[in-house]
Amino acid sequence: MSNNAQQLTLVILAAGLGSRFGGDKQLAELGPNGETMLELSLKSAYKAGFTKAVLVIRPELAHMLDQALAGKLSDDFSCVYCLQSIDDLPSEAQAFADIAQRQKPWGTAHALWSARAHVDGPMAVINADDFYGDSAFSLLAEGLSTADDNWMMVGYPIGLTLSDNGGVNRGLCQVENGKLIDVAEWLDIRKDGAELTGTLNEQQFALTDDAVVSMTCWGFKPDIFAVIEQQFSEFLKQHGKQPKTECYLPNVVQARIDAELQSTSDWGVNVSVAQESWYGVTYPEDVQWVRSKLQETLTAI
Repeated sequence: MSNNAQQLTLVILAAGLGSRFGGDKQLAELGPNGETMLELSLKSAYKAGFTKAVLVIRPELAHMLDQALAGKLSDDFSCVYCLQSIDDLPSEAQAFADIAQRQKPWGTAHALWSARAHVDGPMAVINADDFYGDSAFSLLAEGLSTADDNWMMVGYPIGLTLSDNGGVNRGLCQVENGKLIDVAEWLDIRKDGAELTGTLNEQQFALTDDAVVSMTCWGFKPDIFAVIEQQFSEFLKQHGKQPKTECYLPNVVQARIDAELQSTSDWGVNVSVAQESWYGVTYPEDVQWVRSKLQETLTAI
């Protein structure tokens, strides 16, 4: 897909610590040729028409990423780093944040906020340690190239996001007329034979394989930063003294959706559904399973 007049930017949230995994998942070589998930996403985005990537990272990752990506990207694809710093906060809310007690940044909404100086047009936002497939980036590029102000999300049928190693947590989406209405966090989603079940509000329910889930694959216009500033400021006023609470990007999106539902606006979050499997690793024992799935998926292309 060729690029439109407006540059398409891919923002990759890559500052996570991977504490349950036991290391930096951003640097795990899981592809059939030793590629990281991050490298696979960058190459998929380039094929779809993106011309720039902004990687939100911790300072100590810069040198390791330089080595991992050296010679891997096309010369006409710009890739820059920005740091997610604990003290990079909206000015009106800084007084409410106890930075001295903070050991890590403030979550995914804060991560995207950190990239605001590097993005001035439509952007896709993904995780560094997930595999989304080529079709997701094509859908993002197509949706972001429209002239309206709508945001977008690429969701996945839940059956394409499961793990063979146990239950998973997923954001189950309510979609009406092609627009996102609500995302609810379901826990311990797993298959037992032919039956798919998950837990919501401590009760177990049956699910269908085609139920759409959010996997942090968003498309935003630049107004997202004003919404983050407002919502993140409110978050800090309420939780800024707590050392471990985080402000999550889906909560920011939901706040904007809820506000618009009270108005007569036609604005919304358009939902496209990918038809390729999503893969990700949470625990060390997931590595071999994901590696074999990527080998099977990518060598078949």
